[in-house]
Amino acid sequence: MTMAPEVTASQRATVGLWPWAMAAGGVLFLIGGPLHPSSDSSLPESQATAELIGGGTWIPSHALILAGAIGYLIGLFGLARSRMPLSTSARRAAWVAEVGAVLLAVEGVFHLGAFLDEDAALAGDSTPILSTHMALSLVVYPLFTFAVGALAVLSRRTLTHPVVGAVGAIGAVAFGVAPALVGLAGIEALALLFPLGGALIALWFTVVGVTALIRGLSGRAVASPAG
Repeated sequence: MTMAPEVTASQRATVGLWPWAMAAGGVLFLIGGPLHPSSDSSLPESQATAELIGGGTWIPSHALILAGAIGYLIGLFGLARSRMPLSTSARRAAWVAEVGAVLLAVEGVFHLGAFLDEDAALAGDSTPILSTHMALSLVVYPLFTFAVGALAVLSRRTLTHPVVGAVGAIGAVAFGVAPALVGLAGIEALALLFPLGGALIALWFTVVGVTALIRGLSGRAVASPAG
């Protein structure tokens, strides 16, 4: 594997908006995730759900997470269209992840707006906004995260160190399977997959963005995937 000491102007142009968007998206996700309110399992389900979505940190948490998803969306779109020397399979994974990021942002709007269902949840009535978020998560989360995991692995050293890619892929799989295991199977003990997986994905996006910026500012070329 070779590493050229300098890059041409066209190669340096690959460092544009997308690294900033990726890094910002990751940081916003890392800030918003820990703010997510927790559910009190000792309460009846309707009351626990109402207190969860009506929690004081629900809106700021999900507003930051939605902003992070938009950062991912912008970053992946720029990366997929960039001149970064990604392999064909890695670039395809980037495009699939981009589609997933668009859907993640749409799902994020419903996720954020679920607080509007607080009274309905408390009364035991239907919660259309919350239910839409939960239904979308079963499809959107795996689509987005599995594609991101594939990109993290297939990009090898092009985006960042392979160990960082492996960590990001592990987080992606954890987050992707969480809706089915927790929401459908009802394994509440695995709810930790959401914050853990989300944090690892966010760290991967942040590191990829920062790495691209450092390489661009220092005039270093990225490693060729062909080695």
